[in-house]
Amino acid sequence: MSTLGRHLSRLWRESGGNVFMMMGFALVPMVFAVGFGMDYSRAMRVKTILDAAADSAALAAVSSSALTQNDAAAKAVAIANFSAQITGMPGVTFTAATDLTVTVTSNSGTNGIGRVVTVAWRAKSTNIFSTILGSAALALNGSAQATAAKAPNVNYYLLLDTSPSMLLPATSAGLSEIRSATASTANPPYGCAFACHSENPHNDGIYVRNTQGQDIWLASNGTAYPISSSWNGGLYSPNYKNGTQAVNSAFSGQYADGYWLTRNYTSLYGGSAITLRIDEERAAAQSLITTAQGYATSNQVTYQMEMVGFGYTPQGGSTPLTALTSSMTSVANLSASSVPDMYAAQPNWYTNNCPTSSYCNNDMGTEVYNALSKLSAAMPTPGDGSSTGTPQEVLLIITDGMADETYNGGRWSREFNPNDLAQCNAIKAKGIQIGIIYTTYSSDTITGDSWSQSVVGPYLGNIASRLQSCASTNASGSSMFFQVSTDGSITSALNALFIMTLQTARLIK
Repeated sequence: MSTLGRHLSRLWRESGGNVFMMMGFALVPMVFAVGFGMDYSRAMRVKTILDAAADSAALAAVSSSALTQNDAAAKAVAIANFSAQITGMPGVTFTAATDLTVTVTSNSGTNGIGRVVTVAWRAKSTNIFSTILGSAALALNGSAQATAAKAPNVNYYLLLDTSPSMLLPATSAGLSEIRSATASTANPPYGCAFACHSENPHNDGIYVRNTQGQDIWLASNGTAYPISSSWNGGLYSPNYKNGTQAVNSAFSGQYADGYWLTRNYTSLYGGSAITLRIDEERAAAQSLITTAQGYATSNQVTYQMEMVGFGYTPQGGSTPLTALTSSMTSVANLSASSVPDMYAAQPNWYTNNCPTSSYCNNDMGTEVYNALSKLSAAMPTPGDGSSTGTPQEVLLIITDGMADETYNGGRWSREFNPNDLAQCNAIKAKGIQIGIIYTTYSSDTITGDSWSQSVVGPYLGNIASRLQSCASTNASGSSMFFQVSTDGSITSALNALFIMTLQTARLIK
């Protein structure tokens, strides 16, 4: 016994192999810890894939095509979408019937048929190392939620400013060219920036001349004659019978005005014809038709459109509105040719302040209040947009924002006045959205015009804020207002404004 005691005592005191023993004992849990970490990491990768599948499934149930179907069909779309993405995934235990829950909630509101879809899933990720410890799988779960509103059926009213003030060049180069061409006679040395259409331009100090300094006579047959001399009331041109007969006695007509100059700038001075804002309006309206057609097809809804111009009430008339298209028509039945040439339709004023020789209106050419009140009366109370029989109503306006009308018994030649804004509010109170494109009324267009500088100029800075007050705010809180400066694109702004009225799907969780 004493011998055994000595041996045990010596073994106890001997520590040379303890490290290896301790490592041996520690190695087993370390191996399992690493293995479990690998199982967990794999499970998290599986969860990422399943979460992405849930996102995709939720969005599929609120897609444009799914929104045209009932809730049960939308649920089936989500289930099929999720199942298709995870079918065949190795190491995953999942049964759609018991492990996938899809909830679809729809309601009808002012933005059409709204839908919220929730996709909740659960699954098990098969373990490799942890099975030894009795843990065959890791339980996983997740969810995704998406919401959208079916794009509503909408009637669009496009109100286009066709007043004389829209006869401004659309580019900086055009402004310089027309002013330079008229600088020697109209408000020298500034010239006239507007392409005024007048029967008697010389009465307003507008002389359109060629590079030889000769005035241009526009004959009724469409020919332009340079005037080389005048005698005894006759105007003579070297281009007509060698200047031996007065051209104005043979052909009735008028002197060329700024309006004609912008279309014939090339023939006089070279370069390109000058594009006006009213031309850009037409191009924007034509582009909008194409854009609306594309969205109507993709959203599987009906968009209708009616275009109306506004300016002043003509002699004997009752409204400043002019029908540009015949009636509210599906955009599917419209084309670029449906938008008339608003430049060619500009009336030829007798002289400044007087549209005709027997009718003068003090040059008040933009009756905002009358235009909005007449249009408001014509626009019906909008529906919820859920069907073609209950469309929403949207009013889109393109204007330079300058009202020139009677207000409180006097003339108002400034930004929208309180009466104008009251009409905007009345339209919005009916549930009609208003979107506005402001083609900037800049100070350089009235340089040299003393009346405009004193009466209009001080208030140019107020135009944008008044127009923004007239415009609506969309569902996301953004103002439906765009400002397009000289050289900017009215077309891009109008298409962007149209798109603001549409609904899109989005993930909310």
